[in-house]
Amino acid sequence: MLDYRTVYDEALYGESLARPVPHRLLDTSPRLWTVGYWQLQVPETRPRPAPDLQRMVSELRAWTDWSSRCLADVLHTTHTTILNVETGRPVLPSHSGPLRRRIADAHDVIDRVHTLVDRNPATTADVMQTQPSSGRPSAMDELRQGNPARAYLAAIDVVQPRQAGLLVGRRPRQPGGSNAALHD
Repeated sequence: MLDYRTVYDEALYGESLARPVPHRLLDTSPRLWTVGYWQLQVPETRPRPAPDLQRMVSELRAWTDWSSRCLADVLHTTHTTILNVETGRPVLPSHSGPLRRRIADAHDVIDRVHTLVDRNPATTADVMQTQPSSGRPSAMDELRQGNPARAYLAAIDVVQPRQAGLLVGRRPRQPGGSNAALHD
């Protein structure tokens, strides 16, 4: 116990204060704060980036305007898992299997397609759902089957269909127009 009475003792027992207590301002210098008579050293706060899965899922939904159910259908999971990932809850490999790999693959493909169509979400979703003229499955179907490379090729076929016939370059070959021998 203290040997002398303080201002706080007087206020604690309900007695009126003999003199008003001056209000102390909070000194917020960059690293050292003074609160009353105490000096506190507050560490710098650094913003933490969002977890990769959370960032990728939110970007996928922004790039395509898909609902959580549609994205979950592509990734072979439930819409509640997608919502949990978006809110930052941890993903357990025992429950979701290779979900991290499927999200990363879908993110890579849709990022490239989104860039191809001038960053238009409606066009990106349309390209992903449209079946190419070659009769192959759509990019979304290929992602469902776990084939990201084929999904990207299907999306490219939708954006710029292949031309039928022989391969023709910008400068078609003319007889006798060769500059080098064939064996070089």
